[in-house]
Amino acid sequence: MRASTLDWRHKAIATACLALCGAAWSAPFTPGNLVAYRVGTGTGALPVFLDEYRVDGTLVQSLPLSGGATPLTASSKGSEGLLNRSDNGLCLVVPGYAVATGGTEPNGVTAAAAPRAVAVVGFDSDVKSLRALGTTAFSKDTIRGAASSDCGAVWASGKGTAAANNGIWHVAADGTGISQLNSSNVQGLAVAGGQLIAAINGGSLNQIGTNLPTTGIQTALPLAGLTPSTYRGIAFLQLDGGPALANTVYVADNDAGAIRKFRLSMDGTSWQPAGSIAGLSKVHGLAAFDTGGGNVMLMATDTTGRLYRAFDHGGYAGTLSGTAESIAAPQDGVFYGVAWAPLETVPATVPAAPSNLAATPTGNRVTAAWDAVPGAAYYVVELSQDSFASVASTAVALGNSQALEGLQPGSYTLRVRAVNGLGGSTAAVSVPFMASAPPTASLPELTAFSGVVGDANDPLASAGIGFTVQDAGGAGGVQVTARSSNQAVVADAGLAASNQAGNAVLRITPTGVGYADITVTLTNAGGASVSRTIKYAASANTAANTSPRWLAGRSDASTAIVIDAATMLVGDDEAPAQDASGNALPAGNSFSAYGPAGGLPIKPLMLDRTALGLADAAACTAPGLTGLDSCKSDEEMDIEASFALGSRVYVAGSHSNNKSGKSRTDRWRLAAMDVTGSGASTALTASGYYRWLREDLRSWDAAAHDGLAANYLGLVASSDGGATKAPEAETMSGFSIEGMSTSPDNGAAWLGFRAPLVPAPGAPAVTADDATGRTHALIVPVTNFAALPAADGGSKGSASMGQPIRLDLGGRGIREIRKNAAGEYLIIAGPSASATGTAPRNFQLYSWDGRVNGAGLALNLRPRAADLAAITAPHTACSAEGIGAMPASLDAGGSVDIISDCGDADFYGDGTVAKDLPYAAWKKARLDSLAVPALSTVALSAQAVDQTSAVVQATPSVGGSLRAVALPANAPVPSWEQVMAGLDAAGLPAPASNTVSTAAGTAATLSFTGLDPAVSYRVHAVNLPASGTASAPAVLALSKPVPIGTQIGTGSNTAGVSNGTGNVGADQWQFASNSAGFQPAPSQSPLPGGLRMPYGSLSFVLMGGTPGSMATIRMDLPEAAPAQATLWKYGPTAATPTAHWYELAASAYRFAPDRRSVSFDITDGQTGDSDLAANGVIVDPVAVAAPAALPPGATATPVPGLSALAQALLALALGGLAALRRRRG
Repeated sequence: MRASTLDWRHKAIATACLALCGAAWSAPFTPGNLVAYRVGTGTGALPVFLDEYRVDGTLVQSLPLSGGATPLTASSKGSEGLLNRSDNGLCLVVPGYAVATGGTEPNGVTAAAAPRAVAVVGFDSDVKSLRALGTTAFSKDTIRGAASSDCGAVWASGKGTAAANNGIWHVAADGTGISQLNSSNVQGLAVAGGQLIAAINGGSLNQIGTNLPTTGIQTALPLAGLTPSTYRGIAFLQLDGGPALANTVYVADNDAGAIRKFRLSMDGTSWQPAGSIAGLSKVHGLAAFDTGGGNVMLMATDTTGRLYRAFDHGGYAGTLSGTAESIAAPQDGVFYGVAWAPLETVPATVPAAPSNLAATPTGNRVTAAWDAVPGAAYYVVELSQDSFASVASTAVALGNSQALEGLQPGSYTLRVRAVNGLGGSTAAVSVPFMASAPPTASLPELTAFSGVVGDANDPLASAGIGFTVQDAGGAGGVQVTARSSNQAVVADAGLAASNQAGNAVLRITPTGVGYADITVTLTNAGGASVSRTIKYAASANTAANTSPRWLAGRSDASTAIVIDAATMLVGDDEAPAQDASGNALPAGNSFSAYGPAGGLPIKPLMLDRTALGLADAAACTAPGLTGLDSCKSDEEMDIEASFALGSRVYVAGSHSNNKSGKSRTDRWRLAAMDVTGSGASTALTASGYYRWLREDLRSWDAAAHDGLAANYLGLVASSDGGATKAPEAETMSGFSIEGMSTSPDNGAAWLGFRAPLVPAPGAPAVTADDATGRTHALIVPVTNFAALPAADGGSKGSASMGQPIRLDLGGRGIREIRKNAAGEYLIIAGPSASATGTAPRNFQLYSWDGRVNGAGLALNLRPRAADLAAITAPHTACSAEGIGAMPASLDAGGSVDIISDCGDADFYGDGTVAKDLPYAAWKKARLDSLAVPALSTVALSAQAVDQTSAVVQATPSVGGSLRAVALPANAPVPSWEQVMAGLDAAGLPAPASNTVSTAAGTAATLSFTGLDPAVSYRVHAVNLPASGTASAPAVLALSKPVPIGTQIGTGSNTAGVSNGTGNVGADQWQFASNSAGFQPAPSQSPLPGGLRMPYGSLSFVLMGGTPGSMATIRMDLPEAAPAQATLWKYGPTAATPTAHWYELAASAYRFAPDRRSVSFDITDGQTGDSDLAANGVIVDPVAVAAPAALPPGATATPVPGLSALAQALLALALGGLAALRRRRG
């Protein structure tokens, strides 16, 4: 049974007993089992346990060695713990440190302070003795291995700080006779055939002296033919068919991560390579067991801390091949070494062959049964389809039956042999049988998936995993079932499998965090079945009040590009890595195409390493690189930023050092790629790269530029390699490009830096490795970016840089910048160093219109209220680094997709961060759709406007501090920051300014005085609430009326000829060129009710406005109008088609406070416009009416319609308007 499939109840019982029972739980070891040296967790000296396992990976018991009066402990250095079973099989010799747990790491102190020692443990799990090696052996370094011939004398291997402490040491059975036998750095150690064998570090296996030396420095004689390497575990066997001595050796090659086999030549003079099993991670412990018939069972550990099993069916003459299968993981901590369990006595005889063997096939499954054999520790069951010229599969049975599944169709021979605790066996028995063909499925034999507990968006719980089924008897008749190895993570009830006419679906609904193997079995009507294994992992739904979509297959998402509504490309910033699953996904240096629901990629897009000039090289070879430290290439482009321009995508590496400050040239890439297709047909093809951008940025800043002194931004010092030059340096002086977009005109690529932060415009230059003055984020424009990528990486010095842009992001750097179709930018601002969740080491979204002042300072930056805090530290271990879909208008708000890098998240509660997980499908990044609230607003309306002053009413949607400035109508629009400072767009004081405190929905009055009578003005207003997010721009054009000219002669109250000119209110209404202002109407008709017209009836014609829009007109009067004066119009209305006098609605006109002028509003085509047509012309008489008798001598002349003058003016105006429209067309 695999460790990951151990019954959770066994784990719980074992863990409880480890904590409560201690040594009292230990029982005698069972012959044929194996023992793993387990190192627990903690600090300083770590606890050591001997964990007994059956050969199928089932935990039997755990023996603690670190308690009591004679403790044995270990350090965290993984080269230790190479225990061995004695050559006679009767005890274990276990190396370690004779100190209690805790304190200081024992390998770093002297042997006097932490004696190096070997425990001798008998078959009954009792520690027979603890042999200390004195005050010299392995002092200030590591004891690694131990070996013994007969449980008496013991030898140990390791390393000290000097030759006098190194090598191999002997101690006698009574603890005396401590002696150094070798002064080299020694790894593994073994006793074989009465001879001491040691692995000298970096060399071969060596015979140490003759037989088993006990004193004096001995000659180390290399075994001829073994290739040099770092060998840890060593296992010698004497296999049939070879010389009559230990003729085969298996070694744990730590350097190669492989189990290697060597055979002794028939003449006994040299060793020959005989194959290997690779794929392990720094293999460490090793034990080999001859199961008879030339077959060997191998057990190994590696730096993953797990236990592996493999078989060698080649015998003495054959070649080792195949793979190692993980069968157990430690309950806590890691495994170091492994050995076979000791015996009470050496078996006098080997077990007999099993009798009454029977093989019962069912489809492609067979069950073998036989009679139990006295003295058997276990049984080896093997299958062959060629009379055992080769072995198709091997199983180990602890009882007298064994089922084997998943067989290919055809004839087989099954054989069984009984094996004792030393590996002895006699001849096997065999029996033939036939297996029939099972169903087939598109689901791979081994695949991996992940889900989220309680997540309504989990695609595996909703849509499920779909696959097809085929069978000769009909796909619809295949039964699909599933079971879980860990009911606490996925209960069997949470597995819903179905098959409809060959289309199968498995839905997985998890209930707990952790791992489970989901076994999917397909069985046809004849009983033939096939199983598929899903390595499944379930994480918690981490951030409260969020509903993420998880992008599986990647954890280190760093940038995103939306292709269309169904496709988003997500870049990954990690280096390539091998995936462990059968449906391996490429990792690192890649983009993946995802659909809207998330889940696994619909199309992984691995980038061509050759086309990007990436290499795996221990040193940098390109001339022209500067500021290097420990430089190498590691194939990691470290993708951090991208943008799309049409079908071309530009991608930037971080251009940083690694986290230790070492130079890594493959990160220094700006690449161009062409994207075609979408969804599952998406393709991404490299179209050149530029490798010199880091160098060009260094050269650019090293010289004076843009009015800045040389090295003002400190880019040379920031990009240098060195111990203080990590990209996430606490001094905010690192170097890392993490955002990229284009300028508003697409003419430049804007490089957004996470680090360094730089000074504000006008502030002093920065100092290397110093946080002082580093307040602003940096954008560097590259003005010729499209010309840089080339097949060979381009030429140094080709990049051209524009004026640097500095952004006040509250002490944060740029983690992503993205532009929408309207040319508006969203910026994810985040800490240059690590995130804590407390400003400025938190994440904040900003909007920006791309505006920059003459000094290079970004204007119109606004923090936005999107809740990045809920999805980043400390609530999650994720960092917001990418932007997907974003609102069409940032002022209006909407929803934005934020992509987060979760490479450092421990999703499954086992201490393994996502980027280090063995299966790509277990890795995941998150995608959150966050609301971006609309900007608050300010409604402006003019209350009174004259030639030199204005009164404006401002009504904000939220309370705050409101400021407004009046600027000439043709002046550039100021930023909100300039408005709040009372400045115009040039940074100069505005002609008029007002500041008021506001309440939501409550109008505030703004007064502007001292305006130039000859200038038209606009009011620009900004309200700044407590949130710090300025309102949307509010602009009001002040409609300055054109004054009428009046000539008041003696005895006359009529108006004379007007000389008024210019605009009339908003929307470009003007007096007609042939009607400059108001003209006196030659005829008057009486007003109703005895009202009089103290200034006569005045005609006018307006034109040039948008048809149907409103004009505001002001008349200046020769004297203050009477208190009861009203404003009347003459002409038809919708209610009365014939011309008549009618009073304008009171809301349509306003007398000035001194009553020397009156303003009125008329909408083209509505009441007040005598032609009642929305045609861009407003015409005919208006009069101020006063409630008194007509002046003496005045006469009343009927006016049936427009005056003759007005009719002529209207005709001319309409003709002029038609000509104007023809010109505009």
